[in-house]
Amino acid sequence: MELRAVFIWGILILSAVLPAVGLFLCAVIIVVQIGLMGLRPFVSCLPARLATGRQDFASPRFSIHVATHAEPPRLVIRTLQALLDQDWPSDAYEIVVMDNNTADPAVWKPVKRFCAAHPGRIAFLHRTGVKGAKAGALNIALAHTRDDATHVVTVDADYVVDRDFLRRAAEALHRTAADYVQFPQSYVATTTTAPGVDAELEEYFRTNAAAADEAEAVLLTGTLCVISKTALVSVGGWSGATTTEDADLGVRLCHAGFAGRFINRVVGKGLLPLSLRDLERQRYRWCSGNVQTLLRHGRTILTPAGEFELHKRLVILTQLTAWFSLALVPFALLTVWLLTAQGHTVAAALAAVAILLALCDIVSRVVARGLRDGQALPVILHALACRIALAPQSAKATFDALAGCRLKFVVTDKSGGKGSGSLSICHLVVFLTALLLLLGGHPAEPLIRAALLALLLPLPAALLTDRSLRAYRATIASPVKEVSA
Repeated sequence: MELRAVFIWGILILSAVLPAVGLFLCAVIIVVQIGLMGLRPFVSCLPARLATGRQDFASPRFSIHVATHAEPPRLVIRTLQALLDQDWPSDAYEIVVMDNNTADPAVWKPVKRFCAAHPGRIAFLHRTGVKGAKAGALNIALAHTRDDATHVVTVDADYVVDRDFLRRAAEALHRTAADYVQFPQSYVATTTTAPGVDAELEEYFRTNAAAADEAEAVLLTGTLCVISKTALVSVGGWSGATTTEDADLGVRLCHAGFAGRFINRVVGKGLLPLSLRDLERQRYRWCSGNVQTLLRHGRTILTPAGEFELHKRLVILTQLTAWFSLALVPFALLTVWLLTAQGHTVAAALAAVAILLALCDIVSRVVARGLRDGQALPVILHALACRIALAPQSAKATFDALAGCRLKFVVTDKSGGKGSGSLSICHLVVFLTALLLLLGGHPAEPLIRAALLALLLPLPAALLTDRSLRAYRATIASPVKEVSA
């Protein structure tokens, strides 16, 4: 066990045994929560500082990298067909497919055959034993990039881009003179079945990425990224040190002085996670990876040694803490204190406040975004349910990353195969614990009762979100089965 994990667990156990220590810890958590809650609206009000005069490319030459791992072959082929059909000169871009660690030849060989039918347009690479997950695969693709390429483009294997994607990318690079640009992630067929899930995922781009754009410090989000090859190579390429290699690269690009812009235009759509468990795994990776990135680059981001201007520091911090949640600690402490008849203490009240603040943060962000975007009330409520359903995973991911737990890159399943159980153990544990404490402990403090009621919400929210994803999965069942054949 790492020293950091020993320290974190030691503090947690000491806080549970000594309420005075727990009181101090909960007070610190509340200060952090209030600070982050206030930071986001503050950042959105800062004036834009967009520089001009950087070198740009009138006619970029793109190298499109598609990293795959055990993806349904026809899903990948559909993505490649859209990339081949761009209204951009065919000699001005290439496609590099990098299949890593896919053991079953029946999965990767059909893609290889498709690529072989387009010589000079697509290069297919298959490697086993690749280290560093997606980052390792993208570095191999980078090593096989054509010499005259000016920009590297990353596209996920399930994303079908618009025919004018590359033209829009070139226009964005020319207009902004940025070193890299990030387009928003978007999802197919969500309007009638899972608009709330779509809105919850979109909130990051509409809030965090949009604010970061004004500081030219947008962090990458994995797909639909367009990066100057010179900039990418100069910072050492992709790193597998965290499970969010995209955010890590974004921090390093910003620190090296490169400018990144968010282009708020949908240029391609992919598939939502096809089950609640897959959505939870995705959120766990995003949250834990971003916390890893924050810890890895904390000195750069949070201290004068980073040589960042204040605006950039703040927007990078808001992006990396988009799903940050310390709620697991006050939940654990409150549970122990109620079970040991210490629910009347100030420490227990502060733990309850921390839990309620976490819920207030979720509600304020999702509802405010929905109202600003003019979303219908049912969509806002479903988006809120989705964020609440994912809250236990965000809290667990934050704690695991802070404690230095070993984190693994998990690819989101897009095969449409039979998913695992609908609900994770986290929802059941939180719900049953809160219910038993409410019914058995009869807490007298209103704050504590309110906190326990708040802890009952993730389970019904998860059931509602699971129902939306089941409807979504049924809607796209035929296309998914077709591409999985």
